[in-house]
Amino acid sequence: MSFPSIVTLDIGGTKINAGRYVDGIIECSHSFEFCADASLSEIESFIIDCIDYFLIQSTTAICVGVPCIVDTQLGVVYDAVNIPAWKEFALKQALERRYSLDVYINNDVNCFTAGEHKFGVGQGYNDIIGLCLGTGVGAGFIINNALYQGHNCSAGEVGEINYLTSTLDEYCSGRFFDIHIGASGAELATQARAGEANAVQAYHQFGHHLAHAISHLLLILDPQIIVIGGSVAHSFDLFKEGLWQGLASFPYRKVIENLTIIPSNNKDSALLGAAQLHLNAHPHKHEWVMSAVK
Repeated sequence: MSFPSIVTLDIGGTKINAGRYVDGIIECSHSFEFCADASLSEIESFIIDCIDYFLIQSTTAICVGVPCIVDTQLGVVYDAVNIPAWKEFALKQALERRYSLDVYINNDVNCFTAGEHKFGVGQGYNDIIGLCLGTGVGAGFIINNALYQGHNCSAGEVGEINYLTSTLDEYCSGRFFDIHIGASGAELATQARAGEANAVQAYHQFGHHLAHAISHLLLILDPQIIVIGGSVAHSFDLFKEGLWQGLASFPYRKVIENLTIIPSNNKDSALLGAAQLHLNAHPHKHEWVMSAVK
């Protein structure tokens, strides 16, 4: 039996993850190194190359998660912090003109959060925060089992909140290690797991900074679960203790007692969530969406 397919992309500040969604799973995917400082035309060409890599005859739609706010109806992306050329770019129009397929655009962390709610550790919860820690930090919200993105699709852009000498982006993402410790998070993770005291302390500090960001989110939304994604989530074991210690001073003890914070265990959450943009718009056209993840 042949099923329709969807090409899905998760565009970040340093790489683009892309794949092909078929019958409830990402059947194949690849990570492409991405030069976010490239020109507008170069970035468009690179995205097209990523799509072409997975495009097949049965493809019915293209769904893209982007690291910025979006007009989700028009598919225009605005003010991407890590992609300077994207001040205002009609990405949906460009891709629909190229492929004559339905194209859906939304924020990358919204896609991650939707994927976790449908397919990941967020299954079974009504109120979820997805928190991605990568080049920057951003949040996505599921409230009463529905994605909440705000009027301008900017809900969850917590990285821009002022904190200490800069913003949360600088202290709650991989940038913290580069700027304040002088080494990459990956290097420090290796050292910390080998017992190197300074590296262990660096991750402990990171956990405390992240607790500050999460405290703001708890006061606003009070979720059941926070799912951590992004590259830094791979080191959750190293900053978990500092995180919970930082949350010990939260003013409402019951909130902390009832809260689950857990890293994602699905590398394809953002791609799966992106596919939902199309599937949710056509709930009866693709009954195969309900297939269980293998």
